[in-house]
Amino acid sequence: MKIQETATEATTFTRVTDPGDRPVPIRQRQRQQTRDVILEVALAEIARLGLSGIRIEQIARKSGVTRPTVYAHFPTREDFLRELQTRTEKSALEVLRKRLDSNSGSALLHTLCDALFDILADTNHNLRRESFALMLREPRPAQWMGNDLFSYLAERFGEAQDHGELARRATPDEMTRIVMTALFGFIVIEGNASQTRRNDAHKMLDLLIGKQEE
Repeated sequence: MKIQETATEATTFTRVTDPGDRPVPIRQRQRQQTRDVILEVALAEIARLGLSGIRIEQIARKSGVTRPTVYAHFPTREDFLRELQTRTEKSALEVLRKRLDSNSGSALLHTLCDALFDILADTNHNLRRESFALMLREPRPAQWMGNDLFSYLAERFGEAQDHGELARRATPDEMTRIVMTALFGFIVIEGNASQTRRNDAHKMLDLLIGKQEE
């Protein structure tokens, strides 16, 4: 299926639409459209009230569906955030492909850092906070290391190693896991201003990866 981005006041996420070259059964299309509407309303409510403040009956009313329909798509409140994470990863992959494809070596890492900070800067504070909290409560390393975003980054790091642009201090998978875990820490812990954390993340990359000429 084709993915398109849908902007709301709360965030930007991907909406599944009809592929132009392959018909989608009407019931499947209607179900997906209903799911998209419920998610959009739920995310707006989370952005406004936080996860603990939302009410399923309110989401159902604003979505024009019944409570059982909401639960059929999203059995728990956390499922709204899980769906957001999945769709955000797909959107992030497209953004990263555009921004990273022309970079290599240490520039690849620093461009990745800036891209991640930029992607999250446009996300509503409550949504960002609630999503990070869920990721910390429910770490899913196997799922994360098996998705397309992780595979793309590992492939790019591997190419940079093959070309001698990054030292082989770790396998591509290990490098992806270490770099993304480290960057995640700077993004999640919001004790300092965003630009300060971004600058510190760049310094961390130089310390963690080292200069190629060393």
